[in-house]
Amino acid sequence: MITRSLFRKNFIIFASIALVFVAVTLATTWILTSFERDNMFTGPANMHRALLDTLDEDPLKAIAKLNDIARKAGMHEHDLINDQGVSLVSGKQILPHQPSQEQREKIDSEGLFHLGKNTFPAPPLVLGKTKQPGVYLISSPGPPGEKRPPIGPLVTLAALIVCILISIAVALLYQFSKYHERSLEALNVLSSLREGHLSARLPTKKFDELAPLTEAFNQMASDLEIMVDQLRKADHSRRTLLQDLAHDLRTPLTSLTTFLETLRLSSQKLSEEKKQEVLGLCFSEVEYFGKLVEDLLFLAQITEPKYSLGTEKVDLRAKVAEQIAVFKERYPQKKYTFTAPNENFEVIGSVRLLERLLRNALENSSSFSKNTVLVTLEQQGSELVVSVIDDGPGFSAQGLQDFGHKKASRVLKEDTQGQRISVGIGSVIMKEIAQLHLGALRAENIFDGDKILGAKVSASLKKS
Repeated sequence: MITRSLFRKNFIIFASIALVFVAVTLATTWILTSFERDNMFTGPANMHRALLDTLDEDPLKAIAKLNDIARKAGMHEHDLINDQGVSLVSGKQILPHQPSQEQREKIDSEGLFHLGKNTFPAPPLVLGKTKQPGVYLISSPGPPGEKRPPIGPLVTLAALIVCILISIAVALLYQFSKYHERSLEALNVLSSLREGHLSARLPTKKFDELAPLTEAFNQMASDLEIMVDQLRKADHSRRTLLQDLAHDLRTPLTSLTTFLETLRLSSQKLSEEKKQEVLGLCFSEVEYFGKLVEDLLFLAQITEPKYSLGTEKVDLRAKVAEQIAVFKERYPQKKYTFTAPNENFEVIGSVRLLERLLRNALENSSSFSKNTVLVTLEQQGSELVVSVIDDGPGFSAQGLQDFGHKKASRVLKEDTQGQRISVGIGSVIMKEIAQLHLGALRAENIFDGDKILGAKVSASLKKS
């Protein structure tokens, strides 16, 4: 993906660099090979033969003048041979064998004859006729000096290689400069995040080869911002809860202090019946105080960010049936009904927490119900829903609003057992447990027209 984006974005730049260096290569090759072209020029063999005839009637005299001109021009010197292939100038055997009758006839008719093929490093020899019968001009079209390959192709190849290397180096240098610019942007964003500006993001650009990395980085920054915001909200909620609980803890302590001070200072004046009433109030406050401390410790434990939920497989149907059996013993005057289809109701989580959730729900419904408590278990999509329905007075408007939240102050609730003090921590604990199991808690009233028939508390849990 990065390679395709890099090619699309920088195609014109890379192509321009390549074209410039190709043009430089061709120009360099033309300049360097121009010197070689001058040295390679020999002229047509007919021109050599005509020049020989023009210089002198005698071929031996004319060859000396022709070679003098060739030496000054830096060209190959020529030679004269007889029909035996022997040089008339040096007396050496030039040809390995004498020209055939057919070759001599072709020379006489056409004026020229090429011996051999044009192969490197040995160019062909050209025989030309002269004014003297049986005497032939022999010349070579190749350059003078040592037999060496032409440098033109080598220069072209070397120049192309240099062109490729330089264009790649320039393109990479350009691209690395862009990467350096993006790295500086990333460092600035990281610095802003470190200073607390969690909304800082890397800018996105069209055809950016680092687009996937930029998107991943920005997503990580967004997740970090959300996480920090949640931690701040959780910390604020915890501080508020601790302040409220501190106030609630101070209230029973104040009451206990007042009751005990009354007993200490006025015990002689109080009747035995009044003393027992005051002691009963003391025990009631102590019981409330102990339950409040227990709930506070439990809530503080499960709301810790590092709290481990556990990975146990819990049979929810069995746990509901088990808790119903306990409450049947506790409230023998109440009728409990449990309905659930014959399906798999397993969830992944903590046995202890799920037992606490069910116990709180059944305790609340049992204490307010008149006669019956109905418990249902069903599957809704990927969630298992436990509902506890009672035939009690239902929730008040304020009660529905406060359910799952701690109350501002403790209140007296009227249930079938009389009045009891509550600050709503039980519903907070139930809500936290449901959320730990990727679910939710809901409270509502059951209506028949405008008449409230009872209350319903439902907890949805993620199915395993």
